[in-house]
Amino acid sequence: MAFWGDYHTHTTYSHGTGSVLQNAEAAAEKGIKEIAITDHGLRHWFLGIRRRQVPRMIDDCARASAETGVVVLPGMENNLCTFSGRFDAKPSDLEKLSIIQGGYHKACASPSLVQEFTFQLRNMFRSFVSKSPQKLIVKNTDAYLKLLDKYEVDFIGHINRDIRADAVEVARYAKQKGTYIELNSKKLTITDKELEIMASDGVEFVCNSDAHSPERVGDMAVAVAAIERLHIPYEQIANWERFPSFRSHNYKRAVESVRGQAPAVDADGTEDDADVDKRV
Repeated sequence: MAFWGDYHTHTTYSHGTGSVLQNAEAAAEKGIKEIAITDHGLRHWFLGIRRRQVPRMIDDCARASAETGVVVLPGMENNLCTFSGRFDAKPSDLEKLSIIQGGYHKACASPSLVQEFTFQLRNMFRSFVSKSPQKLIVKNTDAYLKLLDKYEVDFIGHINRDIRADAVEVARYAKQKGTYIELNSKKLTITDKELEIMASDGVEFVCNSDAHSPERVGDMAVAVAAIERLHIPYEQIANWERFPSFRSHNYKRAVESVRGQAPAVDADGTEDDADVDKRV
């Protein structure tokens, strides 16, 4: 029994210590069949991948896939940056990716000076000094819901890190949209109570390492500890002994090009063995 994918890993394109190939090699050694490269987004003040680097990162992913047999998906950490639910990446940037991660980092620029003050700096200040007031939590929650309406988000990464929202309400809406909630194995930012409610509501999760070094690729210990502690059914863990059914056309396009055809699905919802063989 094992995780088949790790969809949140960093490389030297941001502040990871390893290359795309090294992450893929580490995944192959651990029997992981699919990974995503999700370095910090284009408008991160200090650590973001630069737009001119994206084509090279995509090429690195293709070469790493060919050399290791691991499916390496080019992505990035796309950040919520306005109350209207906008990403910091442009649609033309997103179209180049093979997986769409949504989240938030406080060191990302908003598209205008007004939004920088009303959204970004307001949330950043609150993350340093105290709990966010309820009015701000409501506005942030609404921003996440709008994000899920605007974009085909495959999973929401480390919800409630740096920005406070009603994680349960976001997770319930994500379930309706076909978006997974990440169980981040670098640090869980969802409380046990929130996780219990999400699980009882049938929310599906994807476990990721958030690895910043090759040796941590596939390290799901923190997430697994929460799953075991709270008795979350593994049937609700989308990358446990199966591949997730990510919602974005980006992901579907990427994996179909690897398989050569759309996957056959067994009655239990998992992929046919023949398709798994093609994919790995």
